[in-house]
Amino acid sequence: MFDIEPSHAVGLVAGLLMLPVALALVRLSAPHRRLPITTQIAVVLMAITGAIHLALIPNHLETDPITSGLFFFNGVAFIALAVLVERRWWRLESSALIVLTVLGYLVYVVAGLEGPDQVGLATKLIELTALGMILVPARMERRKRDRTWYWALLAAGLPVLIVLSGASVWITDLAHPDERHAHAGALLQSTNAVPTRAQKAAATQLYEDTVAALRRYQDWRAAWAAGYRPGGPDNMPSTHWMNQAYVKAGYVMDPKHPQGLVYANSHHGPVLLGAMFQMPRLNEFGPDPGGPLTAWHQHENICFTPFGFEFSLMTPFAICPLGAIDISAPPMLHVWIVDNPTGPFAVDIDDKLVAAIDRT
Repeated sequence: MFDIEPSHAVGLVAGLLMLPVALALVRLSAPHRRLPITTQIAVVLMAITGAIHLALIPNHLETDPITSGLFFFNGVAFIALAVLVERRWWRLESSALIVLTVLGYLVYVVAGLEGPDQVGLATKLIELTALGMILVPARMERRKRDRTWYWALLAAGLPVLIVLSGASVWITDLAHPDERHAHAGALLQSTNAVPTRAQKAAATQLYEDTVAALRRYQDWRAAWAAGYRPGGPDNMPSTHWMNQAYVKAGYVMDPKHPQGLVYANSHHGPVLLGAMFQMPRLNEFGPDPGGPLTAWHQHENICFTPFGFEFSLMTPFAICPLGAIDISAPPMLHVWIVDNPTGPFAVDIDDKLVAAIDRT
């Protein structure tokens, strides 16, 4: 869903290298040994995120000195607070630093100054976990009302910050997906950007061969006789009919044996829209003779509900609603034999076209 930005990979290395150093600090330093276990965990996590921020400076220094400066401040501040645990206002200072850092990251993401990636999301998760550990009331709290405030912030403030972080990244990614995501949940195969003359000819040949092979399935009864069965409810605009024998046989982009057919659920019966070729395994993209014209796509995080409703998720939480099942489908390639406005090999069929077919 979210990739690792190459220039950020060094941050992961720095964080892993800092882990044993932070653990040694907690174990060997007398002030740290006296801390509650929750605070010790927070110290380790803060040291790790500090190291990650410092490691990101070199790759941003030339192109974005302001961000590099912020990384330097964050890195030094996190490591300093991980060491200076005896400060009177340590918990307040640490909490404020984490909250401001997370909010600053969200501002960068929403403004388009930084794209969400695995390193950034993992770092925010570390920081939010550290914040949770900091807010857990300790036995040595001097005033009872301090414990009340900490519990209140832990119970209300932290969940709000988590939801805000997840929602901001989710909405931003949906509004500005990377070029390999045709829509939420559909990952496109990497290809060259502009098709060559040979690729155009190959795509045309694949289309013509598929159209010829599908003529027999214009009548849905022929598809049924061949072993195709509807894979969803007939109250949706269209339905994929799958042939499990062809799926198990492992045919690869064979126009005579497509793993699936797509029918429009019109008021006068199923109307053939096209074919679907499917690979047997996840992350195994098929051949693309047409280059960018015939790029395969893989659906990820598809949620099926008991009511037949399905939708894609592209959230940092990567979860489905209660009662829904989360699945991913192997790479597939559609060939639309109707005049699809988005192209004969597009990921989706145009909704207006399907509606027009239903009206005829």
